[in-house]
Amino acid sequence: MMMTLDRASLRYGPILGLSPTTFELPDGGGITGLLGPNGAGKSSLLQLLSGLLPPSGGEVKVFGEAPFRNPAVLSRLGLVPEGDRLPTGLRADRWLRMMGELSGLSGEGLKAAVARSLDIVGMSDRAHLTFARMSKGMRQRIRLAQALLHEPELLILDEPFNGLDPEARLTLMALLRDLAARGTRILVSSHILGEIAQLTDRILLLFRGRLLAEGTVTEIRQLLDRHPVELRLTGEAQVLARWAVEQPELAALRMEEDAVVLSVRSPRDILPRLQKAAAEG
Repeated sequence: MMMTLDRASLRYGPILGLSPTTFELPDGGGITGLLGPNGAGKSSLLQLLSGLLPPSGGEVKVFGEAPFRNPAVLSRLGLVPEGDRLPTGLRADRWLRMMGELSGLSGEGLKAAVARSLDIVGMSDRAHLTFARMSKGMRQRIRLAQALLHEPELLILDEPFNGLDPEARLTLMALLRDLAARGTRILVSSHILGEIAQLTDRILLLFRGRLLAEGTVTEIRQLLDRHPVELRLTGEAQVLARWAVEQPELAALRMEEDAVVLSVRSPRDILPRLQKAAAEG
């Protein structure tokens, strides 16, 4: 197995960031999506897998070894962390060379690695620009190029689509699919099911630090539909409540001071009708 977690957990002092979690990812290429709302524990899990933090309990193995402070593992994986913190006045190609040197590359090997990575992400003709002159989509592709400098077998991306416009999002998705087709194993996190569904059919679902489910997009959608989802609606609470009690998906309803809270099954079925009813007043 390329990676295994056996009841691995992570604590930040008294706060539990990730409950004991167990799963495996096989060798070989392909994309696995890590899905969950903000605060679900996605970043905590990725920090364990990328060797940034040791587990508070249980065991984490990547390529058969513990990744924390392990150069034998870290040299085989690439990481694109969440965020967009780059030196705005620095040229992208010079930043890539600097990061390559920190990874142990030098000379002609470094030059070839930078050229290859820029070519993969389609930024060869714009690498001379400073980060201040780049769009967020361009900066994200340069960050991906940096993670690819040493030709990793495993690529980990934490919320890589945040803040991207639709065109940049589609471009990045195409790059990831191409890398997976070449044999790179990719683990990518997102809080939006639609993004993950466009990339892969294998999903890990996290919620409040717990791994709730693992399966295909269809299986995850069916799981979400079977379990009631709470919707808090503000505005004309009494009118909304009268409309809601007539809907077959309603599981429970409670009134608050300025809102109505609905517990509904099959949210994909009821939400379009709710939007239509709201638009019609």
